[in-house]
Amino acid sequence: MLNFNKLRLFVICLVWYVRMKKVVTQSVADLRNVYLANTHANRLFVKRFQGTERYKDINFVLCPITYFGRNRAGNMVMMTTLPSTGQVITARLALGKTASEITTQARNIKTRITGNLLVPFTAPEIATLGTEINTYEDAHGAAKDLAYEVMNKTLKAYLLRIQAAADVSVLGNQIVIIQSCGCVVQGVGGKSEQVFDCFWGIASGSVMLIAPAGGHHSCHDWWYSLDNITWTRMPPTVDANTMKTELPVGHLAYFRQEIVRSEGGMGLSQTISIMVK
Repeated sequence: MLNFNKLRLFVICLVWYVRMKKVVTQSVADLRNVYLANTHANRLFVKRFQGTERYKDINFVLCPITYFGRNRAGNMVMMTTLPSTGQVITARLALGKTASEITTQARNIKTRITGNLLVPFTAPEIATLGTEINTYEDAHGAAKDLAYEVMNKTLKAYLLRIQAAADVSVLGNQIVIIQSCGCVVQGVGGKSEQVFDCFWGIASGSVMLIAPAGGHHSCHDWWYSLDNITWTRMPPTVDANTMKTELPVGHLAYFRQEIVRSEGGMGLSQTISIMVK
């Protein structure tokens, strides 16, 4: 017997009996973001039609299916989970404090967004940012402060577009989008303190891990276990996030991590777990 109180945790994605090519109707095609159940047919559909002339302004988002059923009329209903509010990934410019750090990071962002296919920027936009970076680098005194305000305004406008692209992406692809643009991932929980957490990746059997930032001259040691007894070390990273792939689907996976600084390890974190999908 279906517990209808649980339906509030889901959103009805699509109801259809038509063939694959008719999954997205003309009325849906007028939308910019279209959410589809992550089925084999829809994956083929997106692979075939994403970016084509009819759907060039459509961003297809594949959502994992958590329930198949039929309503009282006998029609099939598919339902998908929504990302929890604790899984908000926030992009930051991370320009630094000194003029040298600011210039270096600004140029890094400019380089990374040039030709970026995940978050497209036009050639004039890239050129404008380049000019503003050069102006800031060459300026002195009050003129440097003014140049910083102009450049920072542009970077913040670009950051909004990067964040928007990450927000509508499949959970797990957000980190990829943000880092591809040279920005830094703040982590889980919006403005709250970043914590050690994990969530499903895009590919089946993959899990994204994110941890508190370790600060300068630090790295992260990652560990995983399939039974919470025998632990295997993963490749360490400088970034406070990583991905584990090829995990057995339908089984619990356990993770822990340690921040290592110049003075040594800071101690293992608590153990977290997730059911692999």
